[in-house]
Amino acid sequence: MARKKKDQDRPLHELLPPVTLKAMGAESEQQNQGNLLAAKQSPAFPVAGGLVSHALTKRGDRIMLDFTQNAVAVRFEVDGIWMNVDPCDRPTGDAILAVLKKIANLNVQDRRSRQEGRFGAVYHGTNYICTLTAQGVKTGERVLVKIMPKKSKFEVLEDLGMRPKVHEQLKELVDQTQGFVILATPPGGGLSTFWKVALTAADRYVRDFVAIEDQRKPEDEVINIGPIHYDSAEGQSPADVLPRLLLKQPDVFIVPDPVDGKTVGMLCNQVNEHSKMVITRVVAGDAIEALLRIAALKPPMQEFAQAVSLVVASRLVRKLCEHCRQPYQPTPQVLQKLGIPAGRVGVLYRDYQPPPPEQRVDAKGRPIEIEICQKCGGIGYLGRTGIFEMLTMTDAIREALLKQPTIDNLRRVARAGGHRGLQEEGIVLAAQGTTSLQELQRALK
Repeated sequence: MARKKKDQDRPLHELLPPVTLKAMGAESEQQNQGNLLAAKQSPAFPVAGGLVSHALTKRGDRIMLDFTQNAVAVRFEVDGIWMNVDPCDRPTGDAILAVLKKIANLNVQDRRSRQEGRFGAVYHGTNYICTLTAQGVKTGERVLVKIMPKKSKFEVLEDLGMRPKVHEQLKELVDQTQGFVILATPPGGGLSTFWKVALTAADRYVRDFVAIEDQRKPEDEVINIGPIHYDSAEGQSPADVLPRLLLKQPDVFIVPDPVDGKTVGMLCNQVNEHSKMVITRVVAGDAIEALLRIAALKPPMQEFAQAVSLVVASRLVRKLCEHCRQPYQPTPQVLQKLGIPAGRVGVLYRDYQPPPPEQRVDAKGRPIEIEICQKCGGIGYLGRTGIFEMLTMTDAIREALLKQPTIDNLRRVARAGGHRGLQEEGIVLAAQGTTSLQELQRALK
């Protein structure tokens, strides 16, 4: 945050919009209030609030604090990219962390063990849930604060960036009575959000849905999907609760974590022999990789290849700031490489590029101040959207999965059948001016 001259000597937290911190995570509301009162006794309480406010002001949704012997490095994640902000000295960092741990009902004195807790924040009238994870490391301690709005701003798949045509295809396939559907994103790619919104889009009012969840990893509630729990800490898996669950004869099995081949095999049996629907998820870079990650759990491959019907993968890319994006005319060679017919697209867009140094001075050689975009803060991108690929299983892909299940072979077979991958879907966004080719290269590597 840029400071005016008269504010140079004022603490940063006094210049930022106010944040109200809330204690959470204790066994009772009385204990939460006690933790909050104790935290407020610290002179660092407003500074801790200022840290959260600073992140939200920058549109950050995660804060990273890296403690070393003498200092604390501070980073915010904005639209999936980590940016450095001013560090703080170790005593200030320790005091901030003590406040945050207290309102998250964690052990303030423990700087080595892995701890996870939650606290709340209110910023500009919006309620946020902040998940704090602390872990001792060789250099000191690493702390990650994930900031999420209490009420998600994503309600339908179009909110995530899914094109209406793709949404219609997905809904039609998911609403069928039989099939095995896999949803996937890469690490940190919004899998939980994608999962919840996709389940919300399914028809849960004419079919009986049931979710099989690890009680140690609670999922967000979805209306009309009743959870059945197993305990991974006791060595259980979904396969341990499936037999008694089958007595209820649900139509759709929701399994956030398929865990092992035995579980997948039992679910495939429900699809193949009893015409049920299964929806599961996995962390993977694209649809083919997701398919192979489930196969790597070693289910009965013949049954798996027969059951699996659809894989939907998503990748997040940053959206160009419409206020400062710059148009340019692509060469015919670039359009040809992208597979865009000549004459179809006249301009592409890129993020704002400041003028070269020789153009940043006036006729007398005096520096010219370059105005920073107020919409995106000079980043050039504002928000993110999803690219989605749908891999509909065909006989050719099933045969390749059984005979030569390598990622290159499966991609080749899928492309030969007309499958559009993440790259092709991303090019559509670039052609529309939603994102840049440079961002696609970064996100898709």
